Order: sequence, then C-alpha cells, then structure tokens
Amino acid sequence: MAASLDFKTLLACLFFGNFFTVMLTLAYRSRYPKDGTSLLFLTAKILQLVIMILLLLREYREFKVVLPCIILLNLAGGTAEIFALLKMLEVHSERIKRIYYTLTGCAALALLLLYLLSPDVPRLIAAASLAGALLLIYPAYMLCWKVKKTPLQEIMGLLYGIVILSMLCNASRLVYPPPEGSPIGEWMQVFFYIGIYLLMFLGTAGFMLLSREQSYAELERAATYDELTGILNRRAFVLRARPLIAAAAKEMAPFSFLLLDVDHFKQVNDTYGHDTGDKVLRDFARRIERQLGNGDLFGRFGGEEFAVLLHRADEEASEEVAERLRRSVLDATIDGITLSYTVSIGLITIVSGERVPLNTLYKLSDTALYQAKQRGRNCVVRSHGYAARELEVHS
Repeated sequence: MAASLDFKTLLACLFFGNFFTVMLTLAYRSRYPKDGTSLLFLTAKILQLVIMILLLLREYREFKVVLPCIILLNLAGGTAEIFALLKMLEVHSERIKRIYYTLTGCAALALLLLYLLSPDVPRLIAAASLAGALLLIYPAYMLCWKVKKTPLQEIMGLLYGIVILSMLCNASRLVYPPPEGSPIGEWMQVFFYIGIYLLMFLGTAGFMLLSREQSYAELERAATYDELTGILNRRAFVLRARPLIAAAAKEMAPFSFLLLDVDHFKQVNDTYGHDTGDKVLRDFARRIERQLGNGDLFGRFGGEEFAVLLHRADEEASEEVAERLRRSVLDATIDGITLSYTVSIGLITIVSGERVPLNTLYKLSDTALYQAKQRGRNCVVRSHGYAARELEVHS
C-alpha cells in the first residue's frame, strides 16, 4: 500500500511538473519565434502529460488497451525529447534521425508482440525500461564526451547516465525479482522512481538551462566574431588586445601591430560581384589565420581591412611574419579559378615601458599602410613613429 501511495505521489508530481512546463512553453512560443527544437520539446511534454493521465487512470481502473498505449506514447515522447536535445547540441542529422526512427519502430513492434503473445505486465514494463535506457545512451554519450563540453553538459550527461542505470535496474528487478522480503528489491524500486523523477527534471529544468546556455553562446559568438570571416570583430580584437599590450609594457616586452588591406578589392567586387568578393575575404582570412601562432590576435576591422597583434614579436620576427602573410595570399584559387589578389601591410613594433593606446598603433600602422599603397601595393612598410621605410618591395 505504501509503495502504491508513493507511486501515486510520484505520478502526481510528474503530472503537475509536465503540465506547468507545457503551459510555460506555450506562453513562451506565443511571443517568440517558433523553432523546430521547442516544437519537439513541447510535443514530448504533451505526450508525457497524456501518459501521466493514463497512468493515474490505471491506478483506479484497469483498461485493457491502456498499458500498450502508455508504452507506445512513452517511446514517442522520449524520442521527441531526444531529438530536441540533439538538435540543441547541433548533433542532429538525417542519419541519426533514421537510426532513431528504426530503433523506436523496432522497440514498439517488439513490445506490442510481447503484449499480444505473453501479456505479462512485469516483463512488458521491464522490456520498456530496457528500450528507454538504450535510446538514452547516445544523448548521454554526446553530452559527456563528444560535443564541446561545458560543466552543465557534463552534469546533464552524468545524470542521464544515472537515469539509464535506474532503468536497467528496474528491468533486472522485474525479470529476476529479488527474494521476497529482501530490502534490495525495495531499494531498486526507489532507485527507479528517483530515475524517473530525474528524467522529468532533466527534460524540464535541464533542457531550459541548456537552451539558455546555447543562447548565451550564440550571443557571445555574434558579439565576438565577424559573421563573414569567422575571425574576431573589431570590438573583440580591441578588448583582447588591451591586456596583452598592458602586459607587454609592464614586462618591457616587444609586440607588433599589423594593419592589412586587400589590394584593389573594389575592382574585385565590380568585376566578379559581391558574392565573389565575400569569398575572397573568407579565403584571405583563412590563409592569414593559418600563418599565425596561438598567442597572436587576428581580427577584421571593417570592409577589406584586417589587423594582427603579434605578441612578443620584435622587429626581426614581425618582418618575417609580415612577409609570410604577404606571400600566403598570392595565386589564390576561388571556386576553382585562379583569382589573383594581393595585400598591403602597415607594420609597427613597440618596446616600451609605457602602455601605448591601440588607437595610436592603428594610426601609425595606417600611415605605413598608406605608404605601402603609394609604393605600388603588395608590400610591407614599417612605421618608426610617423616616419616609415619600405621593408619589402612588391613582387
């Protein structure tokens, strides 16, 4: 009687938890753009709500078709929730979808056959628990090991692992019942109840927190990286460069600032179109990024203008890097066509105990860059204060 009461209490908690989750999700979707992930999540919660109602009804009156309906709805709702989770983690593909459709279909067919051929309720529930555990293995694996991990993702993966263990323990308990009166059976049942409640918690609070985390990550990417090239935007470059410059000044360590500009970029746009121009900028960013070290900063300042901060690079080292960057873009291939474009570079190296404002570095290197353009482009010019001398002539 106590176990029955505990199960009813658990069902009531699960019911109200899913009910309020559905209400809050509907309220959210009424105002904000509707996306596939939230629709899958809402579908899963509605199906789970129907399951709770059927389970509560079954506690008071036995209906023949209720149990198979509960099992099939549970498989459908669980699969929808897993799809929503995988879409949020950006590991949802057509191949994964086909695999899950196949697994869910086979599990549903096997459970229906088991019910028709041998309607043993404990064995049927054990088979359903085993099917649920198998379906949860992949998202738990992705959360713990495969995707770009955050503490929230790791914890959710571990909690899903606990849910899987509770389902496997429940299946074992029903197929191979412990001796009557043994506390092991009661503890296994309690563990299963905890796993079911934990599953609801992961499907509500965990899912919402993960969604929030993903939204913050997207906002951070948008605020940090240039949309076209994928490198730092001007604001992020400036914010990251300031502490590096301050540290270099404190240690009297050298650093170099480079301003790069794609030559005749307007002609590329006018001749080949803006789409090709965008491809040139993306190609340029990739080629330059490959030549830089992990401690260097690379960002787009606007249009075809880019900046590089070489941390702890003196005049000799910065000249070698600048020349390597200049040569790296020669004989570029865009869409299988050799599209020649070149780059002019203004360069300045600082060794000072005083912190030099980034705006000053920009102005000095911009003056050097202007001189590089005047000298015929496709060259590197170093700035010494407001005087500049040519380092590499165009080839």
